[in-house]
Amino acid sequence: MTEKFDVLSIPFNVHIQLSRPKQGEDALLVMEDKPIYKNHVGSGHAAALFALAEGSGGEYLLSRVASLPFEIIPVVRKSEVKYKKPAQGRVVSKGVIDEEEWSTFMAQLEKKGRAGLTVGVELFDETQSNVASFSFDWFIAKK
Repeated sequence: MTEKFDVLSIPFNVHIQLSRPKQGEDALLVMEDKPIYKNHVGSGHAAALFALAEGSGGEYLLSRVASLPFEIIPVVRKSEVKYKKPAQGRVVSKGVIDEEEWSTFMAQLEKKGRAGLTVGVELFDETQSNVASFSFDWFIAKK
């Protein structure tokens, strides 16, 4: 699942039309400015933003474990979100992993074959505003 798996191949992500950023753009995934993502006041719908963030968390996690000599099975166990302001237009995501937690995670994964890791995701709209912050707790096991 680490090297060949593509988050954008998950049927739900295909259905909601998440995409990759433009070449050279500093982002994980993109939710384009489309009517299907809007809420009742015309800004980004909370569920659409959550879907972008969850997919982005998986994308970032997989990018970090791509060089492992074994395959993994990652599953989200818990999430937290803070919506900061209405998202306007196109929304992009960026990932964050605490490096100290990463080191602990890798040591436990090697030793026990399973470990937990928190992946942060920040969403930015077309005005460059940070519109939401997410935290996803993943359970990851060697396959």
